[in-house]
Amino acid sequence: MLYTLLSDACDNAPNSCRIALRHCDKIFSPGERVQFAQGGLEIGQNKWIEFDHCQLWQRPELYLTAENIKRINWYQWGQWIYQQAISGDSLFYYAGDNVFYQEIAALLQRNRAALLMAMRRNESPDQAILSLIGLGIGLTPSGDDYLVGLCVILLLSGHPAQQYRKTFLAVLEKVREKTTLLSAITLEAAINQRYRQVIGNLIAKIVHNDHDLIIHTINEIKKIGSSSGCDMLYGMADACFLTSYFGEKYAYQDHGKKEHLV
Repeated sequence: MLYTLLSDACDNAPNSCRIALRHCDKIFSPGERVQFAQGGLEIGQNKWIEFDHCQLWQRPELYLTAENIKRINWYQWGQWIYQQAISGDSLFYYAGDNVFYQEIAALLQRNRAALLMAMRRNESPDQAILSLIGLGIGLTPSGDDYLVGLCVILLLSGHPAQQYRKTFLAVLEKVREKTTLLSAITLEAAINQRYRQVIGNLIAKIVHNDHDLIIHTINEIKKIGSSSGCDMLYGMADACFLTSYFGEKYAYQDHGKKEHLV
């Protein structure tokens, strides 16, 4: 398990502690010994973080009911999220001339389509999930970030797709060595409905069908990493489109709207 120290400019997150410093990298050095104690965290020979002075952040409990599943315009939420995601940087829609990135982008789109199709057909998504884990570059590959976004909505308490939780966990446990430690922990946390505060803010808006400051809330997620935020948003958009496909009251009224699911 990883425990992260965050500067005050960051949002709250699981397994982390925000400290009242803007530039943590000027204080901490790689390789310093870290030890947890009952009242705080000892780092190196001369640093101590006192937990007694910390405020505990708890993610609000969010859940869906049969009533608000029907009330939410899932397709519209998917459109809002998708339009903001596509304006950012992501390997999913890489448009450069790097052949390696072009191939990754093609694989991401193909494997994403396979996963969505399996869920739409009520078929086993195991192979499609496996093909996305670890696919990409960086500390959290794009395939993992996409799955994080997908899971934080599809596995919400009360969501019809919550049945897939055990499947996602089983596949991740089987192939977690395919990806980085940080990415595996982040994905596992998302499957268990533990995620950053900025992600929770958007999910709360969806659950409560709150349209106030939507674009601002989405753009806060886009700031995560170099492309992780956009990759997560693609997953969240597809989760909304899937929910719409499976029966919300604004279900597809023309075949052209299905393009985001294939």
